[in-house]
Amino acid sequence: MIRRIVTSLVATPVVLVCVYFGGVPFLILLLGLALFAVNEFYNLMMKKGYFPAYYVGNLITLFFIVFAHYALKRNWEPAQSAILTLAAAAALISGIFLKREKDTIVDIAVTVLGMIYVGWFFSYLIFIRSLTEHGGYLFFLLFTVWAMDIAAYLSGIVFGHTPLMPSISPKKTWEGAIAGFLVCLIAAGIFSWTAQLEIWHALILGALIGVFGQVSDLIESLIKRDAGVKDSSNLFPGHGGVLDRIDSFILTGPLMYYYVVIFVIK
Repeated sequence: MIRRIVTSLVATPVVLVCVYFGGVPFLILLLGLALFAVNEFYNLMMKKGYFPAYYVGNLITLFFIVFAHYALKRNWEPAQSAILTLAAAAALISGIFLKREKDTIVDIAVTVLGMIYVGWFFSYLIFIRSLTEHGGYLFFLLFTVWAMDIAAYLSGIVFGHTPLMPSISPKKTWEGAIAGFLVCLIAAGIFSWTAQLEIWHALILGALIGVFGQVSDLIESLIKRDAGVKDSSNLFPGHGGVLDRIDSFILTGPLMYYYVVIFVIK
């Protein structure tokens, strides 16, 4: 617990400063996190006996983030489709050079999954950050997800008795999940001011984040369980790896972006 607290006290101000100022500092932060995360994912796949194309996965992951940085506009669907097509094509071509007589198709699939799971979904944070001058919507997302994660973790330790999905994550409980959801709703109401959200929009987003943030966390737990590991890496003392820290944002990032664009600033 002490290591978790110390790590949070060091890392949190760095994240908040980068989000507030945006620009190159924020881009560098996301590029660094994405690179660590995608390589953690590929390392987990290596433990399963797969051989992803690291170089292609890393390159396309970086490209997703950089593309998002230089394409800050709300109507980006045509470009989005083209970029995803090019990325999938690059992964397919990489299969020629994997030099495996068996399971090459699986290796290609794992390569594509990694760069989409990390690079593609994580790039939405760039778009959320761009919606206001100092990243108000992203601050809202950060604070609600962090509140949810802390509440779910502590409530699970203190009150948790009923396993949520023991086959995926033995330590997660229904008590922790419900507490995380309720605290996420409360946090959404409290931090609605960061993005000047009307309270009902904030509560709807809080409910969506409270559900899909935990689903996103379970997806990463499933990946780790399948690979037979507890943490994606030991980069952050007491917290595990980057993938362990960003997992709740994988689904909530795109979800919040499209909700805000469609319903809030339509």
